[in-house]
Amino acid sequence: MRFFTFFVLSSIFFNLNAQEFQKNNIELLGRWTVPTDKEAEYGTVFSSCYGYEQGGREYAIIGCGNGTIYVDITKPKSPVFSDFVPSRVKNATWREYKTYKNYAYQVSDDGGDNHFDIVDLSYLPDSVHVVYSGSKEYFKTGHTIFMDGSNMYIGLHNHTSMSVFSLKEDPTNPKFLRFLSDDYPGDVHDMFVRNDTVYASKGWDGALQILEFKNNRFIEIGNFSNYPFVGYNHSSWLTPDGKTLIFTDEVPGALPAKSLDVTDPANPVLVDTFYSQSGKATLHNPFEGFNNTFVMASYEDGVQVFDYSDPKEIKLRGFFDTHWQSDAAGSTGGYSGTWSVYTPLPSKNMIAVDRQNGLFVLDATAAYFPEVSKNKDLKDAIKMVSFPNPAIDNFRLQLPEQMDGSAEVKIYNTAGNLVYQNIFDVNRLRNHAFATRNWASGIYFVQLSNKGKYYISEQAIR
Repeated sequence: MRFFTFFVLSSIFFNLNAQEFQKNNIELLGRWTVPTDKEAEYGTVFSSCYGYEQGGREYAIIGCGNGTIYVDITKPKSPVFSDFVPSRVKNATWREYKTYKNYAYQVSDDGGDNHFDIVDLSYLPDSVHVVYSGSKEYFKTGHTIFMDGSNMYIGLHNHTSMSVFSLKEDPTNPKFLRFLSDDYPGDVHDMFVRNDTVYASKGWDGALQILEFKNNRFIEIGNFSNYPFVGYNHSSWLTPDGKTLIFTDEVPGALPAKSLDVTDPANPVLVDTFYSQSGKATLHNPFEGFNNTFVMASYEDGVQVFDYSDPKEIKLRGFFDTHWQSDAAGSTGGYSGTWSVYTPLPSKNMIAVDRQNGLFVLDATAAYFPEVSKNKDLKDAIKMVSFPNPAIDNFRLQLPEQMDGSAEVKIYNTAGNLVYQNIFDVNRLRNHAFATRNWASGIYFVQLSNKGKYYISEQAIR
């Protein structure tokens, strides 16, 4: 395995509230943190985050010491507080969230009987309504949470094992299905699940267990352990093609993340190891990106975007260091800094939470799409919606109401090659369908220019 040698990137700095952020190919759009007069009520230590979209508006769900904060980030440069849900447990270190339909599900894990919250988000942007909060037999405490369809998985449930619930019949009353410990011993810290296949991170066991959950039972189909740089097998993310698993070993000492070939789940193969930009930070959680990328939350090194086009040669495309406090001394391998990231918002904006510095709303367009971003016209591009996305036969553009006159449309493939160009009257363009039946499957980038402004959208073609 190789050491990921950080190639020198031309880092630039952005000043906000007298703070400087080291960055490359990721831009700061906006920030939010707890107001001074709310610090005692909300708490000032942050944990996980999640994103949610409803009615064309985007929201960040943020874990803080004393509960959960909901922030409207529809205008990312000006985040707006929506609501706060207090928790029974104060000064909590660990909170984590997922959504299903119009509900948010929260687990927390700081010892004792903590709240498991189910929150109705349909009242946003004005407020949220708690529909369940308590600690029944199966809801005493949980460390991590994951949704696969209508199934909800909870890691370290009641400080042990992993559980699975069904939300299909009633999202406000989860139906318990099974503990992993009913079939296999050992704890599970976190999990990634897709189509009933579970990639279970086994913590101090230093192992990754691959399982199928079928007919309300767990069946092991693969196992990976005794690998180089083993530590606390923490969390993972699976590429959309199901061939590569990215996972981390979260322990102080800057262990590298791993790229694992899981084409044959019975025989996983380690193909690469890699570090964050400093090579010193503790790597926490990998998440999905766009255009053959994934995003890594990396504590004192902030947020990184990596290219997995070649799983045997993971490459850094960009970073944004949210944790200015460690810049002078450098990363220590500690647990301060970026905890969590969320990317799959319609705007393609990224949200990240720094444990000490709160919410960051970021634009990683240049990291996701480096080929297209080389075009100077896209430097100040506004994100645009195209639909349906993905498309099979055709797609359309959703244009701002105030747009008029003529507009030029350019469409690029992921190699940065121009595949389509035309000039439209805007009124005609609003109803124009771009025929894609004969286009090759893949990702395309739609660029529109109108009266000196540029707009961009990512369009998938099946």
